[in-house]
Amino acid sequence: MRKPECFGFPFGCASVVVAASVAGLLGSARHHVFSLLALGFVVLVTGVATRLTATAGTAVIAWGVHSGFTVGTLGALQFTAETGVAAIVFAAATAVGALAGAARRFVRDATSESPHPLEGATRTRQGDHSTTEGSSWSARTQVA
Repeated sequence: MRKPECFGFPFGCASVVVAASVAGLLGSARHHVFSLLALGFVVLVTGVATRLTATAGTAVIAWGVHSGFTVGTLGALQFTAETGVAAIVFAAATAVGALAGAARRFVRDATSESPHPLEGATRTRQGDHSTTEGSSWSARTQVA
């Protein structure tokens, strides 16, 4: 079974790099708020699209990029009041994004449940239902 949530952290890291690059082109070296807003948005979207662990990891990477390349230079992390505010913004974006993502998954799972357990395609053991193709898939759609 494919698990799309396993790509959350790499998605977040790549998005942080893209957002920081675009913010840099827009002048985040002089106006640090560009970087803060762009990276905060990335953390928020990552929270909605993926799981909490991926979002928290993305927030840490976003803080490191903001602290080391926007506020600091050449990757040297800065521990200042400004980077403290950035940490709070990224933590808030993590919390809001994770809550929104959990709500989205809850609604999706609640609406996708079948009203009857025997409706739809179900997996059966080989030999329970023989078909001409030899497949082990069976569609149980008969209503009693």
